[in-house]
Amino acid sequence: MIRLGAALVALCAFNGFATGFARADVVIGVEAPLSGQYQVFGQQMLSGVKTAVDALNAKGGIGGETVTISSVDDICDSAKAEDAANKLIAAHADVVVGGFCSNPALAAARVLEKANVPMISPAAMLGSFTESGLANVLRVVPRLDMQGAFAAKRVLAKRPNAKLALLDDGTAVMKSVTQSFAAAYAKGATLVASFTPDTKDYSDLIGKMKTAEIDTLYIAASATDAGRITAQAGAAGLALRRYGPDALLADEFWQASGAAGEGTLVSFPADPQSTPQGRDLAAELKSLNAQTDGPALPAYQAVEVYAAAAAAKGPHAGLALVQWARSGDAISTRLGPIAFDAKGDLSDLRYSWFSWNNGQYQTIAPEVQ
Repeated sequence: MIRLGAALVALCAFNGFATGFARADVVIGVEAPLSGQYQVFGQQMLSGVKTAVDALNAKGGIGGETVTISSVDDICDSAKAEDAANKLIAAHADVVVGGFCSNPALAAARVLEKANVPMISPAAMLGSFTESGLANVLRVVPRLDMQGAFAAKRVLAKRPNAKLALLDDGTAVMKSVTQSFAAAYAKGATLVASFTPDTKDYSDLIGKMKTAEIDTLYIAASATDAGRITAQAGAAGLALRRYGPDALLADEFWQASGAAGEGTLVSFPADPQSTPQGRDLAAELKSLNAQTDGPALPAYQAVEVYAAAAAAKGPHAGLALVQWARSGDAISTRLGPIAFDAKGDLSDLRYSWFSWNNGQYQTIAPEVQ
């Protein structure tokens, strides 16, 4: 059943936006990098929240209460994020949308949980954000490690008899990707191995792949390492169907792989503007001179999720809002229905496939993904 995210409902004389910490009827906090090297993304996030709040207030606010925003700069630093969380608690934030970087977002979430404040991230992708056991977190973007499960689904469907090698560079992030793949693949890979990053000669690993007659490769590593392995496997005569996570969607991959990288499939978080609903919302926001790139649309959706939960449980219900959202039922938003699992992660795998072709990467049509 789809639960209406109906809470886009009183005209606010101040246009629903406040940068200070005065107590308001309903306060949406924003914790984001508003200065420093990531400030462009923080400003996109803030823009998305502001346009969503404007829409709420134009339709009556939440339960007849007006909505304002308190924003705090965390510069994508964990210590600053903790300070930001404490400032937003002092501002009586009913929910916090943020942050952009995963580790600072987690640091802020720990502080906010103690104050019974929900946090909805439109950008934090590391698994630790929801694997931490916190009761106050949701995210409206897919987990980075779930790219492995997304790829496993395709391999099972397209190459059911694959002789698969599952490789990673041994780092915690990349191992989490291959572990996700292995869990979803279930049947077991022919070869599972980790290698040392920034190795120049992978002949031992290539030899193991040849001996095992590998014909399908999933590799979670830096773009350069994945490119080198691809080039050396090609030179050794291995004909491979290759897959990888979004780390491979960088020019360094092709620079290292050369023509051997042709046809490599790389997953990437789905663009909200790739759907009719996303394009319609983006067009509307552009007409208001609001931002639509980066985390802007996910931030808009995060406000909608809060508003839906607030319509059901009350805007000041604290962690009960998160519990409501984690039920698994779909919530209606302008970007389409969204649902969360018991940890606060998305219930579906929102990724798209890109293919390397002649040194350029191109998206694959959804109907053949």
